[in-house]
Amino acid sequence: MSRTHPLLSTPTRDPRALAAIGLYLVEGGQSLNTLLPTLEGQVDDVDRGFLRDLLLGSCRYYFRLNAIAKILLNNAFNDEQEVMHCLLIVGLYQLEIQHKAAHAAVHATVDACDELGHGQARVVINACLRRYQREQALLSAQLADNPVTATSHPKWLVKMLTKAWPAQWSDILHNNNQLPPLCLRVNRRHVERDAYLAQLQAQGIEARPAPFSHQGIYLRDRCDVTTLPGFADGDVSVQDEAAQLAAELLAPEDGERILDACAAPGGKTCHLLELADINLTAVDLEPGRMVRVEENLARLKLSAQLISADVGDTDRWWDGELFDAILLDAPCSATGVIRRHPDIKLLRRREDIDPLVELQAQLLDACWRMLKPGGRLLYATCSVLPQENSQQIEAFVQRTQINIAGEARILPLDKPWGTACNAGRQLFPTADSSDGFYLALLHKQVTTASATEHGDSV
Repeated sequence: MSRTHPLLSTPTRDPRALAAIGLYLVEGGQSLNTLLPTLEGQVDDVDRGFLRDLLLGSCRYYFRLNAIAKILLNNAFNDEQEVMHCLLIVGLYQLEIQHKAAHAAVHATVDACDELGHGQARVVINACLRRYQREQALLSAQLADNPVTATSHPKWLVKMLTKAWPAQWSDILHNNNQLPPLCLRVNRRHVERDAYLAQLQAQGIEARPAPFSHQGIYLRDRCDVTTLPGFADGDVSVQDEAAQLAAELLAPEDGERILDACAAPGGKTCHLLELADINLTAVDLEPGRMVRVEENLARLKLSAQLISADVGDTDRWWDGELFDAILLDAPCSATGVIRRHPDIKLLRRREDIDPLVELQAQLLDACWRMLKPGGRLLYATCSVLPQENSQQIEAFVQRTQINIAGEARILPLDKPWGTACNAGRQLFPTADSSDGFYLALLHKQVTTASATEHGDSV
């Protein structure tokens, strides 16, 4: 059962107290995407950025800060006071990572005890934070040799990455702890990239073209994107460069019938429609997430057929007409976007991976049956785990040779980005560019049987 906290429904404007509540709820299984709107709604506008930084940062460095907190506490808080352990982590984040002035950070964090209804814990929180100040160097030395505390990642993920990527794992974990750059996608139906870069320059906004996506732009500084020129009119959208590569690889052509499976929140849906005049069907399981797709389409003045359904349950939604191309952005561990969603470190478990791999295989099989002979399917994830990516595609290709109509052929991706795998290409999170992402392009071989079945000549 998910945790709750009474202060979520009562007025409190202390960002440190709210950050502790948020961290407590993330520990209980709730996502920051769900929590942040409610928490941010309780503080003044001027404090929203600080609250967000406290909460995301405490999640990002949770495994390191939690280890320090356990060393500092002589006796662990009981279940009813567990939120105070989270407040201690929030306090440590201010000292260890933000490097806030000690007197201000300690005093304000101790005061938050009263806001949280645990005034009796003031002495403990104060003593722990003061001890941290005295023993910081010693504590850091204790944590340096353990990759879990040194990189602040869960043990299972460190273990899987060191095995899968022996040359890259350290950089992956390091970049997971960096703030990602802000990347835009220019809507080429409205404006060319060079022209939009000139608009930004005219307004004093420093930006550079993305090296791999033809529509991508990186801003030097993060900003409120709604204030960017032409944003309200659909000239640009926010989308990571790696995600932009998906639509470009699928390369839609005018008149094609295309399926965007697992479409929400709609970034790739819109990108496909920006690239060509196509008949696009976007399917996603959660009706609430499809609202985001509708909003994005409306802002960009684009249209598609939207269906809320399990894409794999084809009997419930599919009309039986085959697609020329399919984009399957499959549900995954999201281990490539941890820097954007640091709560993944707390929410994801090793035991989640095998069920995800099974679900991905089921969706691949279902989508393949809906693809025309001669058609193409792009498989994508925001994962960096081979089990979900290259190994998944290799297993799928083998299955198509046995029991799924239409044999799959892996198309080579000779690209200047990512790392070539046995199947597809893997991108890793990079400090000044894209997230971790995987892409593989498959071609459905035309066989005599399939051509005859669909009335085509071979």
